[in-house]
Amino acid sequence: MSARARTITIKIPTMDMRGWLLALTNSLGSNLSSPKPKLSLPRFSISNPLKRFNWGKVIPVTIVLVAAGLTVAVVITLLGRVNNPPAAPRVSVAAAKATSALNREFVFPLKDSAGKTATEMKFTLETAELRDEIIVKGKRAVAIEGRTFLILTFKITSGFTKSLEINTKNYFRLVRNGNETDLLAADIHNDPVVVQPTSTKYTRLGWPINDTDTSMVLLVGEIEGEKTKVELGLP
Repeated sequence: MSARARTITIKIPTMDMRGWLLALTNSLGSNLSSPKPKLSLPRFSISNPLKRFNWGKVIPVTIVLVAAGLTVAVVITLLGRVNNPPAAPRVSVAAAKATSALNREFVFPLKDSAGKTATEMKFTLETAELRDEIIVKGKRAVAIEGRTFLILTFKITSGFTKSLEINTKNYFRLVRNGNETDLLAADIHNDPVVVQPTSTKYTRLGWPINDTDTSMVLLVGEIEGEKTKVELGLP
C-alpha cells in the first residue's frame, strides 16, 4: 500500500426540510392527542346498619320478653300480697248499756273415762253486760228491735299438764223474770274452749234476751250436779 492517504467518504442520508417538518409535526401531534391517564379512587360504601337489622325476628322476641317480665312482676306482687296481706280494719262496737261486776269463783272436777277425777279447773266470773252490739267471729252483730244481748265474761284456769277442751255452756243456765222452769242455755259461745296446759283462758257466753226481761239469775254448776244461783244485778 502506498503511503498516500486514502480519502473515506461517509454518506449521511439527508432529509429535505419539508420531510423533516412533517415528521416533527406528526410526533408532536401524537403526544398532544394521547389521552391523559385517569386516577381511580377507591369507592367507599356507607350503609345504614338499621336497614340490615332483621326486625322481623327482633320485634316478636322483644314483645315476648316484655310480656314475660310483666307477668313475673304481677306474680311477685300477688305473692307479696298473699304473704303479707293488708291489715284488716278493726271492728268496733257500741259500749255496754249496763255492766255488773260478779267476782265469783267456782271449781269443777274433770273426770276420766273411769269416772275418776283427773284434775280440777277453776271458773272465775268477771262481769255480766247488756249490749246492743257484739262481735261474733270477727264481725259485728246487732240486736234486733226490742232485743238485746246478755254477755257473761269469765276465765278458766287449769293446772293440768295436758290441754283441755271444755264445753263451757254446759255449766251455765239463765233464769229470767223468776221463771225457773225456763232454763236458757247460751246461744253465743266459743265452745269447745281449748285450755293449754297450766294456763288461763279468757272466754265468754251470751244470751239474746228481751229488753223487758228482769230479775236475771245465773245457775252455775255441772249438768247433773248441784247449781249455785248468782244474781246478775242487771236492770
